[in-house]
Amino acid sequence: MKRAKTLLILSGILVVSVIAILAERAFKMHVDAINTIDEEVFSISQEDITSLSVKKDADSITIENSDGKWKYTDDKDFPVNQDYVSDMLANFQSVHASFIIDNVEDYSQYGLSNPEATITFTTADGDKVITFGTFSTIDEKRYICVDGGSVYLIDEDLLEKISGNVEDYLDRNKVYDFSQIKKLYATGDVSANIEYDPDGKYLYTDTYDYYSVDGDVHEAISSSKVESYLSTLKNLDLTKYETYKATDSDLKKYGLDNPNITIKLTGEVPVSGDDKDKAVESKSQTIYFSHKSDADEAYLYFKGSTIVYTITADEYESVAKANYKDLRPDEIVSFDWTKVAQLIVGFDGNNYVVDVEKSKKDGNTYTLDGETVDFQTVSSKLDTISLTEVGDSYEKGEKELSLSVVLDDDNTTKVSLNFYRYDGDSCVVEMDGKVIGLCSRSSMSSLREEMTSAILNKGKEESTEE
Repeated sequence: MKRAKTLLILSGILVVSVIAILAERAFKMHVDAINTIDEEVFSISQEDITSLSVKKDADSITIENSDGKWKYTDDKDFPVNQDYVSDMLANFQSVHASFIIDNVEDYSQYGLSNPEATITFTTADGDKVITFGTFSTIDEKRYICVDGGSVYLIDEDLLEKISGNVEDYLDRNKVYDFSQIKKLYATGDVSANIEYDPDGKYLYTDTYDYYSVDGDVHEAISSSKVESYLSTLKNLDLTKYETYKATDSDLKKYGLDNPNITIKLTGEVPVSGDDKDKAVESKSQTIYFSHKSDADEAYLYFKGSTIVYTITADEYESVAKANYKDLRPDEIVSFDWTKVAQLIVGFDGNNYVVDVEKSKKDGNTYTLDGETVDFQTVSSKLDTISLTEVGDSYEKGEKELSLSVVLDDDNTTKVSLNFYRYDGDSCVVEMDGKVIGLCSRSSMSSLREEMTSAILNKGKEESTEE
């Protein structure tokens, strides 16, 4: 009895051993069937494809080529991103592999019996199918199978290049990649008419390239703020949309038939393609925005498009910041001090005339009543005073400081600044008789103190040097 039991155990061990040996042989046979290659294993021309189907994860899509344009088979009104499809197909024009496995009997060991994705190319000659399996454990390359035959280890993971999600194929609008914006025009909740004119001679300075234009009146606009505003438009999150085939009734539904804001951009855009004779071309783009007070969402669409997008109320508020006060330079003035001929300073009921002598070697020398005054720091402090608020409706209090700067140009241009008390923290700034906003009272006081010190100590620097 005991001996029979021992024999039974030994028989079981023998069976297991035989199975292990057979499995090892099968594995060795499988390994022996893998051959190293370095060749193209699949190729297809985009022009030959009449239909394309992709299944990946739980998503699937079929698109078809209709007169050279890709259409979504389930909804021909769906705007397919032609460049997206073209870029995806370009990955299959020439597919290279490092290994080939012929005479495959068990595709499951490569993850191909239940593939992670399948892409089917339909041509006039029939279908070509690629299925995507798992990664090899040795070199982490992807297994693919072409037309149900051999299995390959491909050099590049093409699974990352395809999608079955219809949302990825949507031809979403975007703000042009302007190399140079020429005009920014806004109406509605925003009022802006901004032009790029780097050669314009409208102000006392040629520092600025952009201007807010109202008839013959040109006011300086900050280049960096214009670029920042364009960046705001370009970075709007357009992943959410209400419809991709908007009708007139849809536009009315979302308030876009009478938009709150209309933005029109005109500028130069780099020319794509091989046209070497034309680096840029002029393009215009109009965007419409709508928003109801206290609503969490706002809507927009591009002129000529059929997609209505949803953005947040915060994004809408950032779009609404295109008025002059939002884009004006922070600095009150921007002088080229090599062109300054005279300064007239007034405070405590007294006026002081400071003359400027210019030297390429030594810079500016400032004199009052024939004696040297240290106004180098005064000029630096004036350059750094900025507006904390922009506007013309602030009530002026007592005048605390006045300053006129006369330029050495053909017109002997004179720029006048007055600083008035507003409250304990701010001063009203008046430029050439027009209130332009508020500045920090502490910065004005610092400028005034520097002027006072320089005037009281006139000639001391000169006598010390002697």
